[in-house]
Amino acid sequence: MNFKPIITYTGAAPLFRSLEAQITNAIPLDTCEWRRTFHRPTKQVRLDAQFQPFNEKLLEKYKTGEWSIVDHPILHIYVTECNDVDSYKKTTHEEIDKWLKLLSSYDVSDWMILLVETFDARKTKNLLQRTTVLDKIRLDFGAKNDDRCISVLNPAKYEQKSTESFRCLVQRIRFLMLASYNRNIGKYEELIRSKREKRNHDGWDFRQYFFMQEDLALVFEKLELHTEALIQYDELDAIFSQFITNSSFGEKQKWLEYFRRPLTIFHGICLRRKDRFEWREKIRNEGVSLLEFRNYLFERQAYLLQQSNDTPCIAKRLLSFLFSTLREVELVKLEFQEGALACWEFVCALEVLQVCELSMEPQEVTYFQHCAPIWNLAKDKLYELGKLCGLIPGCTPSSAQLHIVVQLSAGIGDRCLNDQQQFLNPMPQQRDRSPARKPRKSPPEQLKEALGSNQAFQKLYLELAELAISTYKHVSRLRSARLVGLDLGNFYCALNEPHKAVGFFTDLLRELKAENWPSLCSQTLLELANCYRKMGDAMAYTKTCSAISCCPELETLVRSFYFDEFLKSLKTLKSALSAEPSLENANFCVMEDHFRVTSIRVLNEKPIIQDDFIYVQVQFESLYPREILVDEIKLSFERYIAPLPNQVNTPNALAQKAALGPKDNRLKFSLLLNHKQNKELDCAWVACDIPKPNQPVRRTSSTKRKLSPSVQSDFTNAVAVENIVIQPGSNVIELKTKGTRVGQWEFKQLSLRMSQLEFLSEHLPVKVPPFDITAKPATAVLNFKTLIAGIEQPIRLHVSGGSFIFPPDAKITLKCSKNLRMRMQNRSREEDSDTNKENPDEDASFESVLNVPLLNFKSFEERDIPLEVLTDMPGRKLTKPLQHHITLSCPWSRNELQIPIEFQPAIEASCHLHTCGTQKFMQVIVRGLEAHLYLTEARVRCDVPGVRLIDLNPVTQQKIEIYKSLTVFFLYEIQVEPLETETEFPVIKVHFMTKYSSIEKPYLLRNFGCAFDLVDYVTLFKIQAQLEPNELCRLKSVCNLNLKISKIHANPFVDLMYEVLTDQNSWAVCGRSSGVISMKDVESHSISLDVMPLCTGFLPMPSIRLSKYTAGGKNKTDTHPKVHPFPPGQLYNSTKSMQIHVIATTAVEQ
Repeated sequence: MNFKPIITYTGAAPLFRSLEAQITNAIPLDTCEWRRTFHRPTKQVRLDAQFQPFNEKLLEKYKTGEWSIVDHPILHIYVTECNDVDSYKKTTHEEIDKWLKLLSSYDVSDWMILLVETFDARKTKNLLQRTTVLDKIRLDFGAKNDDRCISVLNPAKYEQKSTESFRCLVQRIRFLMLASYNRNIGKYEELIRSKREKRNHDGWDFRQYFFMQEDLALVFEKLELHTEALIQYDELDAIFSQFITNSSFGEKQKWLEYFRRPLTIFHGICLRRKDRFEWREKIRNEGVSLLEFRNYLFERQAYLLQQSNDTPCIAKRLLSFLFSTLREVELVKLEFQEGALACWEFVCALEVLQVCELSMEPQEVTYFQHCAPIWNLAKDKLYELGKLCGLIPGCTPSSAQLHIVVQLSAGIGDRCLNDQQQFLNPMPQQRDRSPARKPRKSPPEQLKEALGSNQAFQKLYLELAELAISTYKHVSRLRSARLVGLDLGNFYCALNEPHKAVGFFTDLLRELKAENWPSLCSQTLLELANCYRKMGDAMAYTKTCSAISCCPELETLVRSFYFDEFLKSLKTLKSALSAEPSLENANFCVMEDHFRVTSIRVLNEKPIIQDDFIYVQVQFESLYPREILVDEIKLSFERYIAPLPNQVNTPNALAQKAALGPKDNRLKFSLLLNHKQNKELDCAWVACDIPKPNQPVRRTSSTKRKLSPSVQSDFTNAVAVENIVIQPGSNVIELKTKGTRVGQWEFKQLSLRMSQLEFLSEHLPVKVPPFDITAKPATAVLNFKTLIAGIEQPIRLHVSGGSFIFPPDAKITLKCSKNLRMRMQNRSREEDSDTNKENPDEDASFESVLNVPLLNFKSFEERDIPLEVLTDMPGRKLTKPLQHHITLSCPWSRNELQIPIEFQPAIEASCHLHTCGTQKFMQVIVRGLEAHLYLTEARVRCDVPGVRLIDLNPVTQQKIEIYKSLTVFFLYEIQVEPLETETEFPVIKVHFMTKYSSIEKPYLLRNFGCAFDLVDYVTLFKIQAQLEPNELCRLKSVCNLNLKISKIHANPFVDLMYEVLTDQNSWAVCGRSSGVISMKDVESHSISLDVMPLCTGFLPMPSIRLSKYTAGGKNKTDTHPKVHPFPPGQLYNSTKSMQIHVIATTAVEQ
């Protein structure tokens, strides 16, 4: 069918027909931008058109409101070739005016006047026309629509010159067509909306409404707006579904009887139909059933999705389309033959799958996600038809079933498109296929062939099942694949091929056990037992019977039967235990399927001594219906390895966590309620509060799940018991062995052996703490906190006997390093200290070697022995703690143990040298660090002749208290005999001494001494500075800074460098702030500088720094000058602490 937009023409019809082919071909050559109304997004569309002579009958329907946008002309063109103004006034003007009035009477404003110009070059060569025919037309008819009057050179006569004018004509036609669409689509949508609002009125017909809205979809489709067209069909789909649903609740629609036709024909959808609108005409004229109408609607939707390159969406929509259509057939209560709907579903499924196969790629998972359930649906429907027609294994079709096959084959119909044409004309988005490839049969042909014989049915069913399984696995939907495998296994069992079914049942059982579906597991075990019995696999049959007898979900009779089968088959087994658990006939069984361990407890008192017996109590529950005799029960243990911090979520840790009891592995759920504004309950849901990194219910790959134990542990170290009768339900047994190896151990695996079978636990389901087997060595440890030098400090000797047997006269010898002494702290001394009994000779009890007796010391006994240590206080300032060590000689070891200890000094002393002119003062600073002490009798001593130290401190008899963060100062004047040079006494050694005592024992005085070396103590230069303002020192006024540097003592330093250092916020130096002076043959030197105060107030005098200066270039190595600072004792700045009062400037100065 042709749904191209219609453009009418009138006037010079023969002339326009000569241009029609060129215009028709030129319009769709390029896309154009369509700016739609109502703020809809701009689209790129491709226009097409068909031209017809003007027909007034087409406008009659438009005026009455019964028009179709497909049949309605979107543009009307009046064509004329009048090039003479006089001729135009006589005839053409009247014709155009009459034509426009006719259009206006039908409320049509989409028109265009086309003037085809043919110039005579001989007549117009020397003439200049003042007004052309086009100007007159625009003046008469295009006052407000100037763009609707256009002229074009006749391409038949002026081919070269008419190119540009013809291109403008095509562009103008496109523009006017889009403008017409904006108006007509808006009116048509209003018309559709009004029709839809009348759907509940009597006489309303859905078919008329359907064709009306479908016409709008066809217009969008012609504009290549497939998404917009799809929306129209989706709306029709939803409206029709709503009508069907409402009809089941008593809303009867007369037009619905039109679709209540018996389903004698149940063709499936055909997405490669030759005539895509074949069913449209049947719906309009002949009438169709509900199933055929639904087929047409889905075919149109699928075609638009294909054109939009969204083929996966077809598969995504198919299942909902099938289920909703079946529901509608049920609601409408249509008559159909048994199996008809199954045939229809099968054909639809295979049709969509074949279309998707042509366009899908292996790496595109989206296709397979939607195709997998369709393969499964096709498989299920084929099995349903095979069961109906007697084609399943073990059945032979009867005459009645053959008659059903004939009727179904007739109702299916034939293919709608031959495959040769399909491959010769593929769709643009489909993949290329080899021409030599044999074309696949159409879905109706495949179904007819499958219903024709048992062999064809079995072949097609197996093919569909394998495709469904492989597709589910490809998209990682393993659970669904296992369920398809269950159907396939049952099918193989019906074919009497149990060896092929075992693999599918085993995979399903693994999946069900991993997801904890016990009832389904028991049913699958029954299927497996039947297969193994038919196969004659005694070992597998024995293990399966054992598992079935332990299924509490089954009836007692069934369990008892298979328990007897288990015992009977167990006696016939003669194979040895297999060492490869991956084999199908492995002798290992999973213990968790037969026994449930509830607790494991070590009965020994801690610690377990080497060569003692280890007793372990194991409590477990037997799932067998009756008692059994177990040959041996063993519980292995291995070396315990502590997990690393980054191995919390390893697979073993997650498996062990999942194996914990229900109380330990309980998920944290919370109830959430959502209320409306009127406080009524709206909805309720349950949320899991487990944090994401833990993921206790995370899905893992099924390839890692095994029905037999993965690894058999090493049972070299194991507790065991033999010949035990296990009762049904709870059992408590005691296992033992001799602990011969020392170390920390943990239980790994439990084993129960019955004849030729061995039950192994995958992992222990209960958390058992590790246990220790020790030959515990004796140890001696010194325990102490922060130790302070200079006062006695308590330490504790902790002795642990372990398994060592001590002699009666055992003792530990402690040897101290140099200047470290120790003693035992006995009770009498503590009592003496409590009574404050003065004993000045207490320190005599400290020894450098101390013997500590261990009287009546027994094995595994622990004893704390209090001791005291004392070390001399260092006489110098330390950068790190004072290091000592104590060596222990223990009776259980021939090697001596050296233990390092550190002491923090209680106080420290330092010395500063101060200068006042030529006088020198020494300040001793004593700072408290750790202890709380008393200082007394502080004094200094100097053994250098000619040097006197005068004590300037006040004479007092009271003790000076010093503690942490407190500082005590002592001041002494240094008087040295006049000397010519400093070389006679380069260093003055001064010894500072004081006595101290602790707060607790003020009577016990100890000595503290420190030696200081005084160097560079002679004043060499004196610095004087004077600030001389003009009148007063005002803000931002330049002042003279006079510096005077005087030599006090003779010295070898000639060249000096001075620097004026100022605070940037206080002073600014005008000019150079540094310089070099020479003191050769002079006693003093004066320098004048300009400085400026930057703020008001009392400002400190600018600082002056004097340094030694060495000029460069004296040798090859020293090419640059060097500056060396003077020690603090060699310079004296007399104005260092002087302040200058700076006042603000006056208003006049400003």
